Amino acid sequence: MSNGIRADRSVKGHLGMRGRPVRFAAGILGALVVSSLAPPPGVVAQDQTSAYAAVEQIFDGMRTANPELVRAVFADDARFALVDTRDGAARVTVQGVDGWIGAIGNSGGSWDEQIYDVEVIVDGAMASVWAPYTFYRDGAISHCGINSIEMLHDGDGWKVTQISDTRRQSDCPNPLG
Repeated sequence: MSNGIRADRSVKGHLGMRGRPVRFAAGILGALVVSSLAPPPGVVAQDQTSAYAAVEQIFDGMRTANPELVRAVFADDARFALVDTRDGAARVTVQGVDGWIGAIGNSGGSWDEQIYDVEVIVDGAMASVWAPYTFYRDGAISHCGINSIEMLHDGDGWKVTQISDTRRQSDCPNPLG
């Protein structure tokens, strides 16, 4: 996983003291800066696991029709950005999450969104989760697509600030078999 830090190579080809290229020194300095700022591998894995757990909490809340469980991992001003291609041309809709969270309580546990091949990228207090999904309603496939979930860590835990997703009704995989 990348930690999002890139060494600046803008000094390449400039001359340092005594007319020597500073390329080598800049490379060493860049490596030292990157290695000193990068969190230890165990910390990154822990952050990835806790970010993923927050995402799983959303889908557990959907399956159990528990809007409070879902609400707990959303920031107050969170939103959805939906790219719907079910009717042909892509249509983008942006909306708040409150209506959707309320509908979870009325779903009777009939909603089951299965995610798979999940990628979690963490850089400090920011995480991005990319997850293909298949959505089941009453046990039958309704639609599928990709979730892109943006999260920030507020000191108490990961909070979802935005979920963007695509939706289609054809060629949906069945991860439940």
